[in-house]
Amino acid sequence: MEEGGWFEYTQNWEAAGDDLAWPILAVAVRTDSELIYTGDSSGQLTTYTLNAPGEALDRQTSIKCAQAPVRRILPLQSSCAFVQTDDIVQVVADSGLRQCKWETSLNDAFVGAAISTNGTEAFVCTSAGSGTLLDLETEKIARRATVEASACAVQFTREVMLGTADGMLAVRDPRAAFSIVQSATVCSGAVSDMAVRDHNVYVCGGQQHTVQIYDVRKLAQPVRAVECDGQPTRLWAAESNLWISHEEGFVDTRSFASECQTMGTAYVEPELQDYAFISAFAAAPSERMALVADTTGVLYVWADCEEPLLSTGCVPDVQIGLNDMGQCWAAGADTLSFDDEHISLSCVDIPHAHEPLLSCMDADVEYDVGRPVSYVDAGVLSSLKMMDNVGYAPNPRKARRNQQPFGAHNWRFKWRDGVKDDDRELTQGRSKFLSQQRRYGHTPHASGRSKAALAQRAAEGNVPKHLQLMQIEYSRFGVEDFDFSLYNTTKWSGLEGNISNTYANALLQVLYFSPEFRQLTLSHCATNCPDANCLTCQLGLLFRMLGTAQGASCHATQLLQVLAQRPEATALGLLEDSHGNVMITYAVLAQRLMRFVLEQASNECRRLEIDSTNQQPRIVERVFGVTQQSTTECPVCHAANSRESHVFAIDLESPLSVGSSSGLAAVLAGGSASVRRAESMARNGRNQKVGFLELVSSSLVRHDTQRAWCASCKKFQLLNTEKRVSNMPEAYLALNFPPLSSTLDSASAASSPLLNASTSAAKSAAAENAGSWQMTLPTAFALQMSDSEMQALPVDEMEGNRAQSRFDLVAIVSSIRDTRRGPEHLVVHVRDPNDSAAWLLFNDFLVQRVSEESATVFNDWWRTPSIAVYAKAESQSLQGAIQTIAHYHPYKISTRILTVPRSTLDSQQQSATAGMSQRWNSNRSSSNGRMRNAAVPLTKFEAEQLEHSEFQCALDAEFVVLEDARMEVFSDGTRQVHRPAVHGLARLSAVRANGGDLHGVPFIDDYVAISRPVFDLATQYSGIHAGDLTVGVSPYKLSTMKEVYKKLRLLIDSNCIIIGHGLKHDFRVCNIVVPLHLQKDTMLLYQSPSHIRPVSLRFLYWYFSRKSIQTREHSSVEDAQATLKVYESYVQCVAEGKSVETVLDDIYAVGSSMSWKLPDQKI
Repeated sequence: MEEGGWFEYTQNWEAAGDDLAWPILAVAVRTDSELIYTGDSSGQLTTYTLNAPGEALDRQTSIKCAQAPVRRILPLQSSCAFVQTDDIVQVVADSGLRQCKWETSLNDAFVGAAISTNGTEAFVCTSAGSGTLLDLETEKIARRATVEASACAVQFTREVMLGTADGMLAVRDPRAAFSIVQSATVCSGAVSDMAVRDHNVYVCGGQQHTVQIYDVRKLAQPVRAVECDGQPTRLWAAESNLWISHEEGFVDTRSFASECQTMGTAYVEPELQDYAFISAFAAAPSERMALVADTTGVLYVWADCEEPLLSTGCVPDVQIGLNDMGQCWAAGADTLSFDDEHISLSCVDIPHAHEPLLSCMDADVEYDVGRPVSYVDAGVLSSLKMMDNVGYAPNPRKARRNQQPFGAHNWRFKWRDGVKDDDRELTQGRSKFLSQQRRYGHTPHASGRSKAALAQRAAEGNVPKHLQLMQIEYSRFGVEDFDFSLYNTTKWSGLEGNISNTYANALLQVLYFSPEFRQLTLSHCATNCPDANCLTCQLGLLFRMLGTAQGASCHATQLLQVLAQRPEATALGLLEDSHGNVMITYAVLAQRLMRFVLEQASNECRRLEIDSTNQQPRIVERVFGVTQQSTTECPVCHAANSRESHVFAIDLESPLSVGSSSGLAAVLAGGSASVRRAESMARNGRNQKVGFLELVSSSLVRHDTQRAWCASCKKFQLLNTEKRVSNMPEAYLALNFPPLSSTLDSASAASSPLLNASTSAAKSAAAENAGSWQMTLPTAFALQMSDSEMQALPVDEMEGNRAQSRFDLVAIVSSIRDTRRGPEHLVVHVRDPNDSAAWLLFNDFLVQRVSEESATVFNDWWRTPSIAVYAKAESQSLQGAIQTIAHYHPYKISTRILTVPRSTLDSQQQSATAGMSQRWNSNRSSSNGRMRNAAVPLTKFEAEQLEHSEFQCALDAEFVVLEDARMEVFSDGTRQVHRPAVHGLARLSAVRANGGDLHGVPFIDDYVAISRPVFDLATQYSGIHAGDLTVGVSPYKLSTMKEVYKKLRLLIDSNCIIIGHGLKHDFRVCNIVVPLHLQKDTMLLYQSPSHIRPVSLRFLYWYFSRKSIQTREHSSVEDAQATLKVYESYVQCVAEGKSVETVLDDIYAVGSSMSWKLPDQKI
């Protein structure tokens, strides 16, 4: 056998009687053990293990699953498999025991099955087009749907992919009621099989001799085709190869490394009997073995070595199970007899231990667990009466009902009520949850750590707590119960980081603290911008919220969702995947994101410019843009070509490529070092160490050599390219720091004082300590133009007779590589606008005042710079242009959006209004088919009231679930929420509360168009049905999220009093912060201090009016009107001088007597 060649390892054939065997129709291999599954046409499921080469397989179990043939075997975790036959799908343990099953009739047989990526759900479909989602953990049916009746191939990743008999591939989203996301015709005949890897789906079928590769995100056209030597019938995507089984009776592979264009090393071609063909195929997860079964019942095992492993997991020394007769067997135990019918598992000896067992603990390592319970009061015990072995006694009213307080009140205080030892220096010993603070009345406690102890911990290489990754903890009341004020005592607001792509928080803070750019975004968002996905509008609305929040925690959910919908962001790789991972470091990703955001803002802010000519750069280019002159010259014909462009940051060179003795060699090899500097160093024959200013100077001129087409020579040449910075921005200069190599050694780092290969304070960090910066960023420097060359100088060396500009440091974005506690994250230090000597640290929602030294000094392995922003000292001309734009485009949202409401989606919905009345009943659309909502626009008088801050309204919102919550369930039944469910605004309604003829009539009733998949419509609580939020299908007039948000923003900017029930949650999902003096929340007004339970709006409305709401589905208009009635009852109670506490006591008394159920709820 040749090295690496494939050969027939063994054959296996078991007769069912009269020397005949049933055809094997399904083969599978476990991923965590050396176990082989086979299923034949008689419904027999058999498991095997490998034996020596040439010997038959060892049969482990063999059971009768069903009377129908076994069509598919899908291994699961926990030593079981999901088996599909024509009439039954079931979960069977490796020991042969059936755990659960679901049945169907043979007239509606199962035709396909697939397991989700995490192995907790299964999707099956029948010949009649019935699709069922099965929850394998609870053993229940999770969801049903109608799918393609001709499905013959199924795959289940995040979406369900169905290949049909007519050659169509349909992608259905289980989170959106299995609606079709994409569909395409992939072959001329029936789809034979599919395989999925990453975003690619591999399809074969019909009579084609190719495998088509499609991008599941866009099925319009195939990405490429794989030419095959035969007709492919079965596919399997492994880690490194695509396995293809052909109709002609052989199996080969294609390498993913070459995009399936080159053949792999595996090739299997068993010698089939006459008139036999391949009926099943599987490859081992290790890709060292392949299994091929034919219609005569023979299983061919091929391998590439004498001792192959099926799985990549561990092989146990002793395996115990049941054979087909129900007898116990043990492999690898020499002292047990396999012929003994009475053998039991107790015969397997326990290995003798030569050291003390873990269960044998010494007294010095034992400690108490759990808090001690206090003794029952003697008065209670004296009046105790026993009945059916249960003691009853009157409540002495010394404690809460049905609760027994713990003894030793101060016992382990640091671990109770959400307070952890690591957070005490941030939370001052208080609970993180508002509900527990109200219950226990926690007061701040000393952290117990002195400044010397904290300094010592930093010297040991540990990341300080305020620079670690900030994580939000969730109580049973949700994220609204988390006390963000413990992490911010300033008037500046932080941004929360519990959603996707929040690495952008640091960059958003940098842009917010740039007044010129902030003014441009505010002016732009107040205009009538028609783009629903305009980034500049979202930036302006976010900056407005940050400016008015007064230290309250904010989040950029809406902006980040718009960013995720931009195709350019996906193409540039600016987005995290579903697990929050990225392909590059966040430090580099932030640099790319800043360039992308500023480029989009430059294009979107052109309508603000007063001078429409192209003589002046765009306004955003004047703020952040660096003018760069690029010259390309051919060394043969000396033809030169020059062009001017604007970039939004200067990429600094690596300190190793500047100032080193190998600088000239790096240039000759095509590096990016400065040619003039390298030649000067070579002439002087010295190795000069480079500082930060020298690094900036060398990065202003770059030389490169690249092979390109020369128009004069008419052929490809090695062209010399020079990129020279010719002009600086008028406001802010951004410097991008290069990422350091993880293989930086001491010799390389010694050539630059900016680098440190191994800090002595963190030698235990090993891999994290491969390379770090060691420098202090200058708080200011000067740029001087000399002999058409720009140079960076210290401020004290500025000369008055030359053109010079001073730049002051205002912001630093840093990457924190605390890999021992969490993933990499970004923080930003910003100079306080009100105090030039003070600095602010923004670590997501944590905001602290820090010293200038902690911001500018880099000497730790765990902190590296990403972006440094310097502000120009003088920019009078730019300030004049910004003031002109602010004069002609002030930030003031027009009241016309409420008096004459229009939407950019109106034109898209007009084509769908003709037949709408036939598809929707009268209570959901008007009788003439027009899409009409319940809102009546504001009158001119009401608009004037709003402008003069004399308007008030009642508001309610309905939401849908966009993404389910991510949580972890422990063995004791407790749950830990890692991320709550993501809600999206579906409907916003506001009714008038100013009195008059239109009192209580809605003036806002907007349905929000949602283009992303919806996990759950929550129709019972939201009143939203399928299609209500889809453009062209909805019977209602839809609006974009930006249009609805601007209406809400207008109400807040106009100091409108907003009445609602549970406004904190509504405003949070709407991504807006409303001052407390503008909120009239009936849930808080009717909250008793002595009761924790809040009273629902439905019960309050019934209590005051004896009428019921929400009898079927929720309606935001009805809820808003009910809230207004409840609030008016509160105002009347106060006006009449009644005691609110008395009313609250009566409400809770009536509610308790009725078990908080209304008369129409009682059975």
